[in-house]
Amino acid sequence: MLLAPWAIALLLAASSTLAGALSEHSIVEKSIVQAQQECVEYLNIPHHRLYEYLGHNYANDAKTKCMIRCVGLNLKWWNGGVVLREDVIRQYFAPDPEDRSSIDRTRACIDKRVNSKSTLCSRAFEIFQCYREHYGQLLNCPRTVPLGEERFAEAIHYCLDTLQATLAEFRTYCSSRGFLDCERSRCLLRCIAIRTGIYSDQYGAFAMRYQLQFGNSTSGSGGDGLEQDICTTRLRREGLDKCTLAARVLHECFDFPITLHTALERSLILLSPLMEIPTPVTTTATTIQPTTEVNKKPRSYNSRITISDLDEDAQDQDQDQDEDKDEH
Repeated sequence: MLLAPWAIALLLAASSTLAGALSEHSIVEKSIVQAQQECVEYLNIPHHRLYEYLGHNYANDAKTKCMIRCVGLNLKWWNGGVVLREDVIRQYFAPDPEDRSSIDRTRACIDKRVNSKSTLCSRAFEIFQCYREHYGQLLNCPRTVPLGEERFAEAIHYCLDTLQATLAEFRTYCSSRGFLDCERSRCLLRCIAIRTGIYSDQYGAFAMRYQLQFGNSTSGSGGDGLEQDICTTRLRREGLDKCTLAARVLHECFDFPITLHTALERSLILLSPLMEIPTPVTTTATTIQPTTEVNKKPRSYNSRITISDLDEDAQDQDQDQDEDKDEH
């Protein structure tokens, strides 16, 4: 069923307003409505097709299939090769709480209908259709979009600048000394966690965001965040300062070494060529044989050539010519 134009405009306006209100720090929260609107523009699809997509009418044609792949890339459901992130795509569907086999049916559908020899757009379309048919109702409300590698590194860069920390310090904290070593390292880690949206002083660490960002749940927690909440409450009772509390929560309540720490190390690789000061190129000094031009003023090649230097060179050349005439 197609929506009326006024309903489409209202849906787009409400979606954009809500997303703007929910965006803070480097966090991105986006709806399928927004992603579809953006992808229609990126792929130069006729705008009237957007009305069909907003009404959840997805034709089995090439343009629609590539639009769905674009939406998945936009919302980080999958990467360029359509490697599915189940935990991310599930946010955008509402399964029946009584239906305990929805995920199994969805996976079986994907195994049956998705052919590795098909185009990327066709694979993306079939995966999306399997979720629509077997997992649950498609939602239009904004959901958390995991930060990409570059955006995560950008958040770290921001904190390094804000706290006036050098890349060399960050490299040291990522290595043997760690982020618990000193107040400066703990405060840097707290800034990064707040900036990337996985922690706040008021609520502690956000277990669901943490899992969405790094794709790993803590050992034995089941991804519900209950164990992390208990761990955080225990640390709060110790009366720690904000930086120490944040650093210890991330280290002790989550699988820090294989999640956040690994992401920090990857960001270090991305930031190194951007933030390191290039070493000046030096040349090996050569021995200059003495000449008869003893009156010629030597020039330092590390200084800038000025107009006065050129004038002095011209005067030296005139003097040399006069001396040659006198000798003859």
